[in-house]
Amino acid sequence: MNDKARLDFIIPLLLALAPPLAWAASGPDAGEGPAWLSKTVIPKEDFIYAVGRSQPQKTEKEAKDEAVTDATQQFVKYCGVSVEGFLRSYEAYSKENAAEETRHDVASLTRLKTKAFVSRAVPEEWHVVKRKKEFEASVLLKVPKEEFDRISRERNVKLSLDVLFYYEGEDGKMKALSEGSVLRSGDGYAVYLRPSDDCHLYVFQVDALGKTFRLFPNPEFKTAANPVATASDLWIPNDRSLYTLDETTGRERFFVFGSLDTIAEFEGEDPGALTIKDLDNVVRLKKMGMAGLKPKQAAARVAPPKRDHDVVAVKRKLQAEGAFVYETWFWHK
Repeated sequence: MNDKARLDFIIPLLLALAPPLAWAASGPDAGEGPAWLSKTVIPKEDFIYAVGRSQPQKTEKEAKDEAVTDATQQFVKYCGVSVEGFLRSYEAYSKENAAEETRHDVASLTRLKTKAFVSRAVPEEWHVVKRKKEFEASVLLKVPKEEFDRISRERNVKLSLDVLFYYEGEDGKMKALSEGSVLRSGDGYAVYLRPSDDCHLYVFQVDALGKTFRLFPNPEFKTAANPVATASDLWIPNDRSLYTLDETTGRERFFVFGSLDTIAEFEGEDPGALTIKDLDNVVRLKKMGMAGLKPKQAAARVAPPKRDHDVVAVKRKLQAEGAFVYETWFWHK
């Protein structure tokens, strides 16, 4: 699917969510129109204005749709990124869109990835001309400058990953597990991951004695297998269970590895075959970057295992320019 076709999916959302507009409709005898018509991109102190134009269309709606598509393309070009990079930067997956996500087609995934963008860019002004039975539309699209700055910084991102470690509290509700939190023997916990692209994920746990165990992939827990599909919900151990801490107290470390390709060293039938030294060697040999968490533009809300009526907010994600490793830990007392 070409860039124009991809961006066409943005338009219905953009028009539906836009606030009341300042219309500048013109007839066949209209003059030159607003000054911005002769521009492509107009940088201002706090906003970037992108100008889009349509070809003659049979309906006014079709003309407006094409104009917004063109304006979005101009904005993407100005940011210096590809359409794929643009959509990945704005990824905002949500369990509320489950009906669309289950299809896993390009159209539905594009709509999901552009929702955050739609909430930040609005048509500022229209110029519509009707000639005989056809319409031509131009639009001035207003985008906050901070969005341009962010996309420019993230233009090389190849993989984005929603991530959440959480545990079951005494009240039976699921709570976010932050680095340095304290859990006790018998407490239940799990991991949630959701990638922006098809990729290979590997999750390891290392206890205080240095014993390493591969949580994912692991056939014993009947979880999904690699590669993990774009925008799929991955619950570890699975979508109906939780891990339970054993009696070995101390610091529990977790490593999440992500790559667009298979990491052969992490494959194999025995999930406990590797040592912490083996993990370190893979990071060094493959020159993996150490990924950090950053706030999501729009927090996803998902139903965790065992408690379908509960909702957990996923507010942070990983971003990487290539293969990466992310480490976190909590106290086991």
